[in-house]
Amino acid sequence: MQSHPNNPSSVFVVVTAFNEALYLARFLSKLKTKTADFIVVDDGSTDATANIARKYTKNVLSHPVNLGKGAAMKTGADYAFEHLGAKAVIFMDGDDQHDVADLDRFYDLLSTAPSNQLIFGVRSLDSSMQLHRAVGNRFASLLVKLFFGTYMSDIPSGFKAMSRSVYEQLRWQSTDYGVELEIACKTAKLRLQFKEVAIRTIYHDLNRGMDLLDAVKIIYKILLWRINL
Repeated sequence: MQSHPNNPSSVFVVVTAFNEALYLARFLSKLKTKTADFIVVDDGSTDATANIARKYTKNVLSHPVNLGKGAAMKTGADYAFEHLGAKAVIFMDGDDQHDVADLDRFYDLLSTAPSNQLIFGVRSLDSSMQLHRAVGNRFASLLVKLFFGTYMSDIPSGFKAMSRSVYEQLRWQSTDYGVELEIACKTAKLRLQFKEVAIRTIYHDLNRGMDLLDAVKIIYKILLWRINL
């Protein structure tokens, strides 16, 4: 395996997965060509997710029940920093919708300047992204800009990296998919420096778009974090 020259063993990829038996092996086989330093967090899956993960790494952590993506990300990051001596982590989803080739961009930034310790992967809002996703992304970005004064291009993106010091500042409370929005709000509220890098995303499924209830939930959470963070 040829690792990226700027990929020291102190950077670990944290892969979160819940019932991803259909895509996980495909994703991990590609990930292993880039790095052996990764952790898979099985978030209480009821399928073969954990067994598949163990074929690719000894670093498999399993929740006995489904706790949510935010909880899985914390489990993986805590393990990387406390037990594996990581200086930074890169979060990726286990559904094979992130391109491992884009890891090089994260490795390059993490290894260059002290200011590059928080990196967000940004998907292109072009015709390859479903309209409901593009509208939802822009809606969240504009609300965070309105309430916190910082614009982030793709808040729902799960492909991101952070150093240990940044993680300690951002340590989130959200256990579900609201984690991405909380991270964005905390980043803006704390005025943390961050970089955005273009990433490619592969869409396997046409998930539903954001309905009125989802929009109300986003507004409520942003208002709550504006007051309490």
